[in-house]
This record gives sequence, C-alpha cells and structure tokens, in this order.
Amino acid sequence: MKKFLCFVLTVFFILAVMGCGGEKKAAAPAQKAVSETVLRVGTNAKYPPFEYYQNASKAFIGFDVDLMQGVAREMGYNRVEFVDMEFNKLIPSLKEGKVDAVISCLAVTDDRRKEVDFTQPYLVSGNVAVGSSDTETRSTGAMKGKRIAVEADSIHAKQARQYSGTVIECEGAEEALKLIMDKKADFAIMDNYTARFFITHFYNGKLSITAELQDDTDNRVGIAVAKGNKELMDKLNTGLRKYREDAAYYQMKNNYFGKLL
Repeated sequence: MKKFLCFVLTVFFILAVMGCGGEKKAAAPAQKAVSETVLRVGTNAKYPPFEYYQNASKAFIGFDVDLMQGVAREMGYNRVEFVDMEFNKLIPSLKEGKVDAVISCLAVTDDRRKEVDFTQPYLVSGNVAVGSSDTETRSTGAMKGKRIAVEADSIHAKQARQYSGTVIECEGAEEALKLIMDKKADFAIMDNYTARFFITHFYNGKLSITAELQDDTDNRVGIAVAKGNKELMDKLNTGLRKYREDAAYYQMKNNYFGKLL
C-alpha cells in the first residue's frame, strides 16, 4: 500500500513539474519597448489663423500647427509637443535649447538670421494696416503721427516707426485690435491673413484693412532652428518638401486661408 501511495505521489509530482514547464514555454516573449520620438516646438498661440488655442478641443490648431505636424510625420517623429510662450521668448528659448524648433509666422529677417537659422520659406505673406471701418483715408499716409498698435518684438514694430513715433507694443494681434476698438490706438499693423481672420470672425463692419504695407520688409516665413544645427534644418527642409507635395497640404492650406482671400 505504501509503495503504491509513493508511486502515485511521484507521478503527481512529475505531472505538476511538466505542467509548470509547459506554461513557461507557452508564455509570449516580452516585446521591446519602442521609444517615442518627440519634436519640441516653440510657438506663440495667439496669432490665428497660424497658431491659436481652441478651448472646445483643448488643443493647439492653425496653419502652422498642422504644417509642423505634417512635416514631423515626414521626418519620422511620433508627435509634436508645442510649447506656448510669449513671442519675445521664442528665439531665446531656442538658443537656450528649451525647444528644438520655432514656428510662429516668423518672418525671415537679416537680424534674426544673426541669432538663428531658418528652413526654406514655407509661406510668403504680406503686412497690412487695420483701422476703423469709417476711416476715410485708405493709404499708409493715414498713419502719419497716429497711435499704432503692434505685437511686441515683431517686425511690425519697426514698420510702425516709419510712420509714427507713437508705437504701442502689446501682447498680440488680438490685443492690438482691441486697442482700436477701445479708442486707445488708431491703427494696428499685422500679417494680412491674421488681420482678415479677426475682421471676418469678430470685427466685420467695425474694422477693416486700410492699407497694404509696401516696404523692404522680408515677407518670407520660415521655421527657426538653433544656429549651426544643420542636421535638423536639413531634415526639416526635406520634411517640408515632401509634405508640400502631398494633396493633404493643399487641402489644409485652403481650410485656413481659402475663406480669407
């Protein structure tokens, strides 16, 4: 009886061990974690239709935002992390390595080229003066000696000083237009598309474009990278070229600019 009991226990033990071994062999091999590649991009999200924050979707949207995401996909990045900051902090943040690139309707100027490098231009725009809809004189001459509101540290501050000594630098285009409505400024200078966006959506019949600025300011817009970062600049240029060949790019561009032309 004892021999039989020992035999049963031995068989049970062997089966148990075989069962454990079987479970180990059936287990799926561990998969290696795939590291996520993220491109950190600085922007000033107060300049529609280029970049702005949409409360409804709780996300950054705009032409620059969609463009950067499309370019990053072509470059092989998993996602873009947009870092919103004041306009005058964009280039310093890039130089300090806090962001990899900057996109914010940034005009390519000689002064900026001394501090950062730019990709090939992805847009050529224009700059305009905005004033009250009842402004009689429709020319840059109307701004002579008047109060002109502009975004701080933008190319528009330099433009405004060609016409007046009273230049009001503020946080962004929206604030500049509000100053006109509040009778604290007579005109505002900004990008053509941004002016048309605000007038179409918020100030139709109240504000209008009073003049197009014809000066020596460079109207080309590009993506900025740290000085000497040729590797990233070349990748961005390649991504730009590929994305702009895609039909999705033209559809996206029309979505943002089509109704403003």
